[in-house]
Amino acid sequence: KPTYGSVSRYGLIDMCMSFDQIGPIAKNVSDAALLLSVIYGKDECDAISQEGTPQVYTKEVREPANAGPEKSSTKIFTRGINLKNINQIPKKLKVGILDFPIRDERIQELVEEKIKKASEKYNWTIQKIKIPYLDLAVATYFPIVYVEFFSATRKFDGRRYGKRIEEVCGPEVLRRILGGSEISKAEHKGRYYSQALKVRKLIQEEFRKAFEKVDCIISPVVPRLPHKIGEKISSEEMFQYDALTCPMNLAGNCAVSLPCGEIRIADAREGKRGVSGNSRGDNGKESGISDDVRGVPVGMQIACDKFCDEKMLQIARAIEKVGE
Repeated sequence: KPTYGSVSRYGLIDMCMSFDQIGPIAKNVSDAALLLSVIYGKDECDAISQEGTPQVYTKEVREPANAGPEKSSTKIFTRGINLKNINQIPKKLKVGILDFPIRDERIQELVEEKIKKASEKYNWTIQKIKIPYLDLAVATYFPIVYVEFFSATRKFDGRRYGKRIEEVCGPEVLRRILGGSEISKAEHKGRYYSQALKVRKLIQEEFRKAFEKVDCIISPVVPRLPHKIGEKISSEEMFQYDALTCPMNLAGNCAVSLPCGEIRIADAREGKRGVSGNSRGDNGKESGISDDVRGVPVGMQIACDKFCDEKMLQIARAIEKVGE
């Protein structure tokens, strides 16, 4: 997920335009970097898109002539992603491990083990980092999505394209349309949507503070193991799958997911459960996991500050090399 505004959204069928961001999906970090370098940058058809990575420098000015020196900051822009830098190992990196409750501790073990190996190899420093208001991310994210998605779908009203979207969409799309319609009503003005925007500002500010302390924040992509195929779970449980990815959309920073191993689940009759990649075994049973599953993949999320996409890819590539 590139930084919000770093890739043009022109041509995208929008879901939530204050979150929507086009990004590459690839088999490895190098391929993702190559594709991102092509699509990254300013597009005159998208007013949100920016020219490149903001770099800040200071210069001394004297005004008036008899005044003391004062410093002023000016933003300049350098174009896109430099592919030559992706394979460089970041030096003196400060890695933040997100302090967030994870439903299955084996997921966190896999992520932390991977980071430990990378830090030992590259001499990185690791620290736990807690971000306030992160527990409100899901409750903040969906009211904004519902309202903006409802607004975006009003163009599909059947006057030009045949049927209205409500007549042909699936249950999740319909839920978002109806939710946005309800939240947008005049009697709810200043309540759900407006409050969600305020919380988003708080979360953005907390991420800004966090990135003053660390270069990247690492967490699992999903805080729980998947439920059984065909099993019905509540909307609240379903939304919790997004508990660690919603904050990145709210903050607008860049993030990338990497595979970091899988949780091995043996046959029930064998009574063995464990984690691949030299992690400790676990005889506990995760509720809702089928006993015939042999391996559940676990993803690692690496997030960096806004417009630090190149640094993020460097870190991801360095961690990827640990498993090669």
